[in-house]
Amino acid sequence: MSDNQIIRKKLLDHFPDANLIVGVSECQIIINYGSLKTAFWLDDWHHKNEIVLSIIASILGKNKTIFARNCQVKKVDKAIAEAFLNENHLLGYLNAYHKYALFFDNEIIAIATFSKGRKMIRLSSEKRGFELISFCCKKNISVTGGLSKLLKAFITDLQPGDIMTYVDKDWSEGKAYLKIGFKLHSETPPQSFLFNTKTLAKQKVSIDFELESNNDKNTILVKNSGNLKLVYTL
Repeated sequence: MSDNQIIRKKLLDHFPDANLIVGVSECQIIINYGSLKTAFWLDDWHHKNEIVLSIIASILGKNKTIFARNCQVKKVDKAIAEAFLNENHLLGYLNAYHKYALFFDNEIIAIATFSKGRKMIRLSSEKRGFELISFCCKKNISVTGGLSKLLKAFITDLQPGDIMTYVDKDWSEGKAYLKIGFKLHSETPPQSFLFNTKTLAKQKVSIDFELESNNDKNTILVKNSGNLKLVYTL
């Protein structure tokens, strides 16, 4: 059995009743579930397997559910946010200025991080725009109303003019964000990567990069789906 067949079998065995359609390419796993489609890089599957499975379980509604109304919001420091996101987010910790966490039974079950405020042309001079950099729940847990509760705490403290975020189109259509009031602002174009099919290493390159004949035979040029840029305006 090939590596790709093993991956496909593991996913179908892990979610036996989900009627998933799973395809595995040289660089990605593509999963179709009804009208929903999501894709993961193979390096994430091999190095962050539990996170990938948790994301899929969340999409399928198979994670443990906790209601945000039963949680408390607290600010946390960089060390705590970094440890949590490195353990539970595919992208790990990304530098942020404001960090808010949801606690349930004295345990962190979700975190949202934000940038500093910036002057934006679209806002009046006294207002500042912020970026929601990361939102993540603990593996195998979905928090109903979690993002909304963290946003409300942040808004109460900072009084932003608006909050912007990016949603990776490979992972999501952004429905959870649109449902709580974010609006589609624009879409960013796909990004190009060099992907080594042997080592699974991925390197971002310019969109007009061309693969030369002297490149490693295991290296292919691939693109992601780009991002949705969403804005929450108060």
